[in-house]
Amino acid sequence: MCKTVPYVQGLSVAASVYSLVAVSLDRFLAIWWPLKLQITKRRARMMIVFIWIFAIVVTTPWVFFFDLVVVFEDDPNVRLCLDVWPNPLSEVLYFVIGNLIFCYILPMVLITMCYILIWIKVWRRSIPTDTQDAQMERMQQKSKVKVVKMLVAVVILFVLSWFPLYLIFARIKLGGPIQKWEEDIFPVVTPLAQWLGSSNSCINPILYAFFNKKYRKGFVAIIKSRKCCGRLRYYETIALQSSSTSTRKSWHYNNNNNPSITRRSPPVDKNAVSFIFNHTGV
Repeated sequence: MCKTVPYVQGLSVAASVYSLVAVSLDRFLAIWWPLKLQITKRRARMMIVFIWIFAIVVTTPWVFFFDLVVVFEDDPNVRLCLDVWPNPLSEVLYFVIGNLIFCYILPMVLITMCYILIWIKVWRRSIPTDTQDAQMERMQQKSKVKVVKMLVAVVILFVLSWFPLYLIFARIKLGGPIQKWEEDIFPVVTPLAQWLGSSNSCINPILYAFFNKKYRKGFVAIIKSRKCCGRLRYYETIALQSSSTSTRKSWHYNNNNNPSITRRSPPVDKNAVSFIFNHTGV
């Protein structure tokens, strides 16, 4: 268990981090090239496989270098599960490259770059004011801005959640001999920092539900569904209702600006699901 538990913890953290990177990259591609680079089931599967392979590779050293260590020489039965490396240099190199860079700094840089480019694209986009598509264009841009705000909040929360723990480990691995006051405070603050970092995965769904109505409806659909792996018709109902609502709003706007058009009930597109996905960037 000494080797298994740390490895599973590190594996789940690495997979969670690069899942956020994948989501931000997907949003970047959807907003910059909405028609050319659409995500498909095949691409999604490949992305998931790549995330887990990368996480497995990055955390593999933990399987070999975690072991039970005797704490007190006069009581060999008291042991702690610690990482034991062949030499101090290999320990420092793995922490800096495998943990600090690949699991914290690099993901943070990639995600930040994606969202900066997304903001540039969204705010530079010109909105028509005299065309019949003006209201629909505003709705689409508002929807994309809401999605970006939600994901930026997720990223900021990720950075703040894991920063204390990485700061503590950086001090232990790179800061030289531990001072007496640090020996007293680290046993108290380290579990709190670990709890804060681990809680990030629990807080993300709450943020999704708070910022985005579609996620709330999706959670309800999962709860109401009887088959965990079956197709959820509830999703199609949501998409059809959303498409119908958007069409009615656009139709009402167009008719108000063109009195010569006879008012009638707007048709519901049979491809409403793909319409919502392709035209909202959500």
